[in-house]
Amino acid sequence: MSSSFNATRLTCFALISALEMDFRDLILRLESDSSVVWPSDALSAAESRLERDRGSSAGALHSLLVAYLDFADAYQIVLANKSLLQESTASGLAAVKPYLEGLIAVRNRVAHSRPMEIDDLAACLDVAHALAKADKDAWPITRDTLTRLQKNPEFVLGLSIQLPSDPDNRALNNLPAPDFDETGFMGRGNEIKRIKKAILGPYPVVSILGDGGLGKTAIALKVAYDLLDDDTAGFEAIVWVSAKSTRLTDNEIENISGAIQDSIGLFDEAARTLGSTDRNDPMVELLDYMASFKILLVLDNLETVNDEKLREFLLELPVGSKVLITSRIGLGIENPVKLGPLSDEESKRLLKALASIRAVTVLRNLDEGALDRFIRKLQGHPLYIKWFVGGVQAGKRPSDLVNDNSLLLDFCMSNVYGRLGKMARGVLQSMQVLPGVRSQGELAFLNDLKAAPIQAALLDLMTTNFVSMKRIGEDDLEAGYETSEFAAQYLSIHHSADPQFRATIAERVNQLSNLALRLRKGGGSGKYDPRTIDIRGPFDVPSARLLVDAQRDLKNGKVEAALDLCREAQTLSPNYPEAWRMEGVVHERRQDQISALHSYEQAYELASHSPLMGYHFGVHLISSAGGIERGLLVLQTAAKVDKNPQILLAIARTQFEASDYLAATVICDDLLKLPLSDSLVRMTVKLGLRSAVFGAEQLRWNGDLSGAVQLLESSTQLANSASVQNIEIDAADWLVRLRTIAEELSGELEGDPFLAPQCHDIAGRLLDRARVIDPDALSRRTGQVKMVEPSKHFSFANSDGSDYFFHHNDLVNKEDWDFVAPDVLIAFAPERVSQGLRARQVRVL
Repeated sequence: MSSSFNATRLTCFALISALEMDFRDLILRLESDSSVVWPSDALSAAESRLERDRGSSAGALHSLLVAYLDFADAYQIVLANKSLLQESTASGLAAVKPYLEGLIAVRNRVAHSRPMEIDDLAACLDVAHALAKADKDAWPITRDTLTRLQKNPEFVLGLSIQLPSDPDNRALNNLPAPDFDETGFMGRGNEIKRIKKAILGPYPVVSILGDGGLGKTAIALKVAYDLLDDDTAGFEAIVWVSAKSTRLTDNEIENISGAIQDSIGLFDEAARTLGSTDRNDPMVELLDYMASFKILLVLDNLETVNDEKLREFLLELPVGSKVLITSRIGLGIENPVKLGPLSDEESKRLLKALASIRAVTVLRNLDEGALDRFIRKLQGHPLYIKWFVGGVQAGKRPSDLVNDNSLLLDFCMSNVYGRLGKMARGVLQSMQVLPGVRSQGELAFLNDLKAAPIQAALLDLMTTNFVSMKRIGEDDLEAGYETSEFAAQYLSIHHSADPQFRATIAERVNQLSNLALRLRKGGGSGKYDPRTIDIRGPFDVPSARLLVDAQRDLKNGKVEAALDLCREAQTLSPNYPEAWRMEGVVHERRQDQISALHSYEQAYELASHSPLMGYHFGVHLISSAGGIERGLLVLQTAAKVDKNPQILLAIARTQFEASDYLAATVICDDLLKLPLSDSLVRMTVKLGLRSAVFGAEQLRWNGDLSGAVQLLESSTQLANSASVQNIEIDAADWLVRLRTIAEELSGELEGDPFLAPQCHDIAGRLLDRARVIDPDALSRRTGQVKMVEPSKHFSFANSDGSDYFFHHNDLVNKEDWDFVAPDVLIAFAPERVSQGLRARQVRVL
C-alpha cells in the first residue's frame, strides 16, 4: 500500500493514540482520589490484555493496568468518574460526548485494518480540536500532535500502527489493505446491502459489474471486510485473488508485473492461500477446500481471465461456499449487481476530499459553479475523479484533463470492446450514430435484424456494460437501451462510424419517421377502427410496421404468416398492446376463440388504462367471447376516460344485447346530439329505433304503459334528430313497427284523457317520419315469424291475426334467411295473391 493511501489511516492513528495516552494520564491523575471507580468491563478487559502479555494479572495495580486500556475502556472509566474532573475538562468532554462513540468505531477500523469511512479523519480532527480548545492542560499530547500535523503532516508516514487491542479471532483471510484509505469509503449503501444479502442468500455466485473505474474493487473489499466482522455470516475463510493486469497512472497505462494470466493462476493462488502444497490440479484442490470449509472466494478483475475453465469451476461450486466476482463483463450464470456512477453530491465529496488531502489548492478553492461544471464532465466515475485530481496535482491544467481523457477511456473500455462480436459492434455503432434511449424494435430495424439476433447483440452489449437498460415512454415496463456517455466518448475517439454507415442509418430513421406519420393519421380510418394500428411513441413504430404487414397478409389469406409477424412484434416489444390485439384478430380469423380471448386479455392487461384497448377488448368480449356483463364493464371503464362516440355506441349495443333497451335508447338519443360521422349517425338511429321497439314492448308486457308511451315519445325525437340523408331506408320499417305499437297502446289506453291522445299523436308523427324516409312505408307492415320450412326455403309470418307466406327469394337481403326463426320480427310489403296473403320485400328486424 503506497504512502499516500496510508496517510489518512496514519493520521487517524496519530490522533487516536494521542487521545488514548491523554485519557490514560487523566486516569492516573484521578487515581490519587480514593473514590475513583473502574467499571467491571473495563477492568476485566485490561486484566485480560495484561495476562496475555505477561502470563498473569494477579494482584495488578490500577497504575499498571492503565497501559492496557484501549480507547473505549479509558473513556468508560473517565465517564464513570466525571464528578472528579476539573470543570473545564468535564465540559469539554460533555461537548464531544455525542461524537466519542463514533470515534471508538474509527479506532477499531484503524487497529484492525478495516476499511476507513470518508468522515473518519474529520471526526478525529474535530474531537481533538474541541478537547484541546476546551482544556489546555488536560490534553497535552493531543495538542502537541495537532501542532505537529499543522507544521509537518508528513510526520505520520514514519509511524507504525500499534494500539492495545483484543485478539482478532475473525476468519482466516488475506484481504488487502483498502486502496480507498486516502478518502475513506463513501456512498454505495444500497449496493452494499444488496450484495451482502445476495451472498448470504441462496446464490452461489454474485458479481459486481460495471465500467472500469466505477469502484467495483472498492465495494467488493468493503463487503468482504463487513462479512469478516459479521458473526452471522459464518465464513471460515475469506480469500481474495486479483487478476488485475494494468494500472492507470497520470501519464500512461502500466502493465502489472507477475499478474495472473488465466483461471488456473487464480485457482493456484487461492489454493496456496488456503495452505495448498499440491499443484497438480489447483481447481480440484480449491473445490475440495470449498467443500470442506465454508469459504468466500473473491475474484477481482475477472474480465482479464474469463475462460471456459472458470465457468466450469463456478458451475461445480459446492453448497455453502460462495464466490464474489468483480468484472466489467458478466458471465450470465451469476446474480449480478450492476454499479452505476456516483451521484453529483457523492462526486463532489470525493473530489473535495482528494483535493484537501493532497493539498491541491486550485481544486480545493473552486467556486460552486466551476465545481459543478467539472463534476458534470467527470460523469460520476471515481477513477476519473482520482485521475483528474492526480493530474492537476502533477501540474496539468484541469480543462486539459477533462477535454482529453482518451488515456482514461482506453484504460476503462478497450479490453472490453475487444470481446464484442461483430453483430454487437454494429448495433453499438448504430447507437453511436443515433444517441439516446432506443427500443429493441428500433435497433432491430436500424440494423436489419430479427428479434432473436438483436436480443443476443443487446445481451452481449449489456454484459460488457457498453449499454444499459432504461425506461421509455410512460410505461414502467417498457425498456429501452442507451450507451453511457463514457462509452460514447470512447467510441467517438477509437471506433467512429464511417459515412456510409451513417447514411444507411439516417435513411432507415427516415423510413420509420414516415411510417410513424402514417400511423398517427390512422391510415385514413378512425382511431377506434380495428384496422388502425395505434402507437404510443416512436419506439413502437418498428413493431407496428410488422403489424401492418400482418394485416396485409391476413387480407391476402396468409393467416399463419400474419400470426408469425404478430409474434415477432411481441418478441421485439413484449409490452406493446397492439402486438397482442392483432394476434387476437388473427386468431379470430382462424376461429380459435380460446387463443383470441387470451391475446385480447394480454393486450388489455398491458393497457387497462387505455380507452382504446378497453374498446377493442370490450367489443371482442361481447361479439365473440359471449361475455356481455364483463364486456359492458370494460366499455364503461373506457368511457370514463374517453367519451368517444364509438365507445358509447358499443355500450348501447351491449345494453341492447343485455335487454336493457331503455338505457340503449337513452345513449343513442344522447349520441345524436354530438357531432358524428354519417356512418355513425346511421348506425345510431337504427340501434336507437330497434331499442325503442323492444323497450316499448318490454314495458308494455310488464304493464308499464305510461313508460312505454314515454319511450315512444323519445323514439320520435330520436328519429327527427338526424337528417333524412343520414338515415338508411330500412329504418322506416322500425318506425312502422313503433307506429303499430303506438296505435295498439292507444286502444289499450282508451279512456285515458292524456295518454290515449298522446299515443294517437305519436303514431301520426312516426308515420310521417317513416314516409319521409321511404315513401312506400305507408303500405308496409310488421309481424312475427310463425313457422319455417328450412328445407323448402319458405316461412309464414303473422301480422294483425293474418298469416303471410314468404319465400327465401322475398327477402331484401338473402343472407338474412339464416336469421329467420319463430318469433323473429320482420317488416314486409303485404300482397294478396290467388293462394292467399304473401309478404314481399321482407326485412328481418
